[in-house]
Amino acid sequence: MAPLQWETTTSYVQRLARRHHLSTLELLHALGIPWPTANAECTKPHGPYTSIELYLNAPSRCLIAAFAGIPDEHLAHALPEWNRYRDKPDPQTARARLRLASAHAVTGCPRCTLARTSDPHPVSQYLPDTHLICRRHHTWMLGRHTLAGIPLLVEHADLARTPEILAAHHMHLRFLRRWGAAADHALALAMNLTETWRRVAPTEERMWSARARRIGNNKRTRLWYALAREAITYPETIALAQFFARHPRTLLARERHGRTHPLHTAVAALLGRPWLEDPALYPDQFDIRMRYTPGRHPYPRGRWPYRHNPYGPGSTELTELGYQPPRPRAKLHGPQGR
Repeated sequence: MAPLQWETTTSYVQRLARRHHLSTLELLHALGIPWPTANAECTKPHGPYTSIELYLNAPSRCLIAAFAGIPDEHLAHALPEWNRYRDKPDPQTARARLRLASAHAVTGCPRCTLARTSDPHPVSQYLPDTHLICRRHHTWMLGRHTLAGIPLLVEHADLARTPEILAAHHMHLRFLRRWGAAADHALALAMNLTETWRRVAPTEERMWSARARRIGNNKRTRLWYALAREAITYPETIALAQFFARHPRTLLARERHGRTHPLHTAVAALLGRPWLEDPALYPDQFDIRMRYTPGRHPYPRGRWPYRHNPYGPGSTELTELGYQPPRPRAKLHGPQGR
C-alpha cells in the first residue's frame, strides 16, 4: 500500500493495519514488533498542533516495508519521520518508540485523501506551509484541536468565501520562486508581526474579524479568529513579506524626532491600516532585526522557518476559550487504530 506524500508514520501504519482488517497492535504483534515504549515527554501537556508519532528502528522498518510491498527508500521519501529513530546504538531486533513529533501534523484535505486512498478515514500529514491550502477544494488545513477536553470537529477552514486568501497563496508561490532563500527571513518576520497585530488589533480593525466570520460561515467567530489565525492574516503576511524583500533600504531608515518612523508609515499605507503607525506595535530595534540581503537562491524544500510554537508556555486564546491539551495517546489501537 503506497503512502501519501508527507504522511505521518503513525497514520501510514494505521492505514496499513486497517487495509488488512487489523488493529495497529495486532499488525505490530504479527510482524514481531514489540509494543512501542513511550518517552516521558508524551505525558506532558502539549499544544493543539502537537501529535505523538511512531518511530521505528531499522529492523522494524524492514518488516513494515516488506509487509506493505513498498521499498524502504520509497517510504523514506514519502514519510518525513520514517527513518528518525533516535535510540543509539540502534538495536538489532525490532523496536518502536512513541514520542512527540518534531513537526506539526495536520489532517490532509478530506476530498483529496478520499480520491487517493478510497478510504474515508483522515490522514495526518506534515504538510509544507505552501501546501496547507488545497486550491482545488478551497480548503485550509488547520490541524486537530480540543476545547474543554473535547475534540473539535474543526480541522479545516473553508476558503470559498475568501478569494483574497487564495490570491495570496498564488503570490506566495511566486514570491518563493523569485526570491528563493531570501524569502524565508522576510516571511518569518512578517508572520511574527501580523500575529502580534492580530492579537492587539483595535476595534477599528474589522477586516480580520470579518474574514473569520466568512471562514466559519458566521458561526463562533471568536473561535475561528483563534483557530484560523494564520489564514486570517495570510494576505497581509504575504504583502508585508514582499515589501520587506523588495524595499530593504526602507528598513534601515532612521526615525526623526517628532515624526512617525518611515517604516511604520510605509507599512500602514501598504496594508491600509492607519493604526499600524503606532510604534508600540513594533519590537525594539526592529530595524536591526530586519537587516538582511535579498538574493535569488533555490528555495529549499520544506516549510517556513516560523510557525506558531505549540510547545510555548503561557495562556493562549484557545485556553481562554476553554482549550485543554489533549490526553496523550498511549496506545495506537482502539478508535484511531482500526
